Amino acid sequence: MICFLIFIFFFVGCSKESQIEHPLARVGSSVLLEDDIDKSMTEDKVFDFVENWVTEKVLIEKAEKAGFFKDKKLKKERDLFYNKLVISSFLDNSLTKDINISKKEVLDYYNSSKGFFSRKQDEVFVHHFFSREIEQSRSIKRLLLKGKNRKETSKVRNDYNVEPVFVKKGFSVKDIDKALFENTKTGFIGPIKTELGFHLFDVIKRYKKGSELGLESSYDEIYQRLLKRKKSNKKKSFVDSLKRNTNIFINSKYRKIKNET
Repeated sequence: MICFLIFIFFFVGCSKESQIEHPLARVGSSVLLEDDIDKSMTEDKVFDFVENWVTEKVLIEKAEKAGFFKDKKLKKERDLFYNKLVISSFLDNSLTKDINISKKEVLDYYNSSKGFFSRKQDEVFVHHFFSREIEQSRSIKRLLLKGKNRKETSKVRNDYNVEPVFVKKGFSVKDIDKALFENTKTGFIGPIKTELGFHLFDVIKRYKKGSELGLESSYDEIYQRLLKRKKSNKKKSFVDSLKRNTNIFINSKYRKIKNET
């Protein structure tokens, strides 16, 4: 079976019963299952997640036995943190649902801020093929090299459901990062062996750190900036309207007095 994911930790689907019987980790009565892992994590991040989960569970168990779960000060701080989390989620939901950001707004922002959007790391634009077996990876490479034109190589990519993606330096496992960025050429790199399997890359284009990002690469960042600005502008009027419709009392000793001009 061949899968094509960019540095994604791949799990074979297992039943809940099977996962419980063969967990990723166990600390006392607590278990970590495949379903608890974000499937988009890189290999390194998965290993770190499992290790951190084990450390956290060991410490929590010891803290509970030491009576920290009954500490009144900690409970108060927990409640304050939880309230802030709920308020943040409520505001985000309430302020976002009526906000619209058009493509023209994003384009206008990009055009007025050219030069501000540049790459923070070297990047490559690649097709990434992943397989479990070395022979499968070599077979894909042979098919791609055999392709006489773009149409034939495109068919190979379509057969294996591969889309081009950007990969940043420092965001993949060490062996892959080294192979991709110590090389300066375009074309095929690999197969490269990792603990998950074999990776083959077709490097389409390379971009240096500091080079200007196009609109497509900057789109999400600009969208989030515009969204944040609109939410900030909307927040005060939203909160004020809630206060006007709520019965509120503040002791005069603790009430802010607004300066009248």
